[in-house]
Amino acid sequence: MAIARKYGKPDLFITLTCNPTWREIEEQLFPGQTSSDRPDLITRVFKLKLDELIDDLFKKHILGRTIANVFVIEFQKRGLPHGHMLIILDSEDKIKDDSHIERLVCSEIPDAIRFPQLYECVRRHMIHGPCGTLNPHSHCMEDGKCSKEFPKAFQNETMANKDGYPRYRRRDNGITMTIGKYTVDNR
Repeated sequence: MAIARKYGKPDLFITLTCNPTWREIEEQLFPGQTSSDRPDLITRVFKLKLDELIDDLFKKHILGRTIANVFVIEFQKRGLPHGHMLIILDSEDKIKDDSHIERLVCSEIPDAIRFPQLYECVRRHMIHGPCGTLNPHSHCMEDGKCSKEFPKAFQNETMANKDGYPRYRRRDNGITMTIGKYTVDNR
């Protein structure tokens, strides 16, 4: 609270979650080993990636100049570390409008032809579900609805919401992705 009192409310909340399938981890496992057999390796690779993220944010200023930050590292029940960061940006770099949000956040499936590596990364790590009518037994379903409010409605522009959570641009651009036996779009 003292940091927020002095510098203002945080502008960004960033989470870095360890992924046991990171190449740097899988390449170091012996045949028959799993990542859970090597907490030393998991922790070391996570720390290296965290250090790189910190360098990108606070030395290279990829999201803007930072005047204050707080971060914590936690370990999940499965033993995988993750970090949460609160970042307060310099007044000149604060997020001022919806177009600024769109430059920082994309909630759309990338074009598989133009960006094949990004497309695959999004397919493997970023798509929620499928849930709802496509998969009513998904872990996120509560009382017949997705607890994360998916699928979202299509939306042509990002709009700030009164509660502080933006509604991100999710255009109906015809780009889809197959997750298991389901086809999903930007919703």
